[in-house]
Formats: sequence, structure tokens, C-alpha cells
Amino acid sequence: MFIPAWINNFLLLPRLNQNKNVKNYLVAVIILFLLSAVILGRYLKYLYDHFSNSELVDFTPIAVSASSPGIPQQYQCYFEVFPGIVITMFMMAAGYSVQRFLLKIKQEEQAKAQHAIAQLHLLRSQISPHYLFNVLNSLYALSLKRSEETPDVILKLSDILRYSLYETQEKEIAVSHEIHILKMYIDIEKLRMPENASISFRHSVKESGKIAPMLLLPLIENAFKHGIDSNIEASYINASLMYDHQGLLFTCENNFKELPDKKIGGIGIENIRKRLEILYPFHHQLEIKKDKDIFNITLKINF
Repeated sequence: MFIPAWINNFLLLPRLNQNKNVKNYLVAVIILFLLSAVILGRYLKYLYDHFSNSELVDFTPIAVSASSPGIPQQYQCYFEVFPGIVITMFMMAAGYSVQRFLLKIKQEEQAKAQHAIAQLHLLRSQISPHYLFNVLNSLYALSLKRSEETPDVILKLSDILRYSLYETQEKEIAVSHEIHILKMYIDIEKLRMPENASISFRHSVKESGKIAPMLLLPLIENAFKHGIDSNIEASYINASLMYDHQGLLFTCENNFKELPDKKIGGIGIENIRKRLEILYPFHHQLEIKKDKDIFNITLKINF
């Protein structure tokens, strides 16, 4: 009874999934069913003919059997195998359908994961040149001044480049390393800050942990671009990072001079927003507030 069910599961149903030809499938199933009923009926008749009734008193091909109409009683053995074939084929086909359904869900999840990974790679490739462009501008300004700090800046820039090329390929990096990169970037930017500008970066890491790479640097870079670079008097940037077992809290506030043709928060902020939606769905809060000449960003990530 399992042979027709196996043929249906491993031959007919896969073909139906490929060509979607329901008519041919139904014809094949009917032929398979009738052929199986004839073969099994003949085998059942053989058992009846070669064993006494007392030996077959508790025998039945399956727990349920069908009775033939009054006239073709001589073909009763064929009717008795009908329920067994139908039930076996139905149960195995149901199992096949459940398996296909679960496989489809798994494939969709894998497709979503691959799409998310591809999107993350694209976003990272956009972020890296964005902030490196600003660092190179700082380096160019120092070279024009023939500053003695130029070699130190080049060394820090090489470290940032190494971070951008290699460590950003990792899914997560240590929070302490992300802080190290932020401090190096701030040190480089400080060299071209006006004398009346001030910047502070406070950080508190109560325990070791990891976050996605290149997640906070664009936020700091945005503050320099639209704050320090906006020619406002007494410009400032106040940033802080706190990390513990509950999560991460990052804030950055800067003043700015709004220009009619300059948009506050460009590709860096937008990329961070998209990455957070992919990496920490339902576990993050990104608040951006702009009040007159104050720009404030607050990022919370719950673990």
C-alpha cells in the first residue's frame, strides 16, 4: 500500500510542482490508484484462497474496508483494498504538503537574510568613503600648514582605514574598539577645529560587549560636518556613550548654523537608520531633534 504513495510523493507531486499541470497529475493518480487496487486485490484474493477462514478471522488489509455492491461480490477483495490505498496516499501526500510548506518558509527566510546581508554591504560601502573623504580633507589642510602633527594623523588614518577595510566585515566588534576608533577620528578632526570650538566625548563601559561596526562613527562625523564646519561662533560637540548588560545609550549634541541650501543629516544618518532596522529590529530607538540651532541625536539599543 505504501508503494503507490511513494510514487505519488517522489514522482507525481514533484512533477506537479514543476509544470503545474493538474489535469495530467489527476490522470496519473487515477491510473496509479486503479493499477494498485488491481495488484493488491489480486494479492488479497491469493491470501483468501490459500488460507482457511479461521486463520484469517482477525485479518483485514487495514482497520477499515469497503463492501462491494450486491452483484459483483466476487470482486470484494478489490473493494477491500480501496480504503488502505486512499488513506495511505492521503496521509503521505499531506506530509509532503507540510514539508513543502516548511521548506518554502525556510527559503523565504534565507532569501530575506541574504537580501539583508547584501543591503548591509551596500550601506557599509557607502559609509566608508563618506567619512574618509572628510578625514582626507583634514589631512590636506595639515599638509598645507606643514604641521608637525601630520605624521601622527597619517598613522591614525591608516588605523581607521584598516578598521574600515577589515573589521567592518565582521558582524560585531568590541565596544571598546568602536570607542577607540571614535577617539582617533575626533583627534584628527580637532586639528582643524577653530580655537573657539570645543568638543567632549565621555564614555562608560561597565562590562565587555559587542555592537555592529561603523554604527556610531557617522553620527560623530555628522556633528563635525554640520556643526564645526558651519562657521558658527563658539561651536561645540558633546557626545557620550554608556554601555552595560542592558544595552547601549549614545547621545550627541551640537550647535549649528542652518543654511538654506544645506540639509542637516545626510547619507550617514540615513544609512544608520536603515542598518538599525536590519540589525536591531524592534530593539532600538533613534531620536533626532532639531531645535533652532541645536541638533541632538539619541540612540538606544536594548540587548
